[in-house]
Amino acid sequence: MNILRRRMLLFLFALVLGFGPGLHAQDGDKFAAVAYSPKTGKWGYGCNYPTKAEALARAKEECRSKNARTNWCKNAWISLAVSDNSPGGWGSAWGNTRDQAEAAARRECLARNPDARIVVTVFADCEK
Repeated sequence: MNILRRRMLLFLFALVLGFGPGLHAQDGDKFAAVAYSPKTGKWGYGCNYPTKAEALARAKEECRSKNARTNWCKNAWISLAVSDNSPGGWGSAWGNTRDQAEAAARRECLARNPDARIVVTVFADCEK
């Protein structure tokens, strides 16, 4: 009986700490992804998918390039920046807000290129 009581107390303690609600939050998770081909300059995105793999597949499909580079996010914003002065230059990043994602994508692009222009920014649940 002591073991059962201990397990119940541990379970209740986990619920109080917030572990319990996190288990159910996964049902509403949404994923988004961006893809960019440095070789062709084409890009694509996928959003509102229940899995990372589906979001990445859609982004690659839209990009239509075998050498596409990708990035993804869950329940957040994702942005893709490209360089006009450095062909093939790019950067992508995610953030909790549109502004955060775009600023981070610009920083990523500018870390390796002389300029950065946002080409797409999407929310993981793009229907909202």
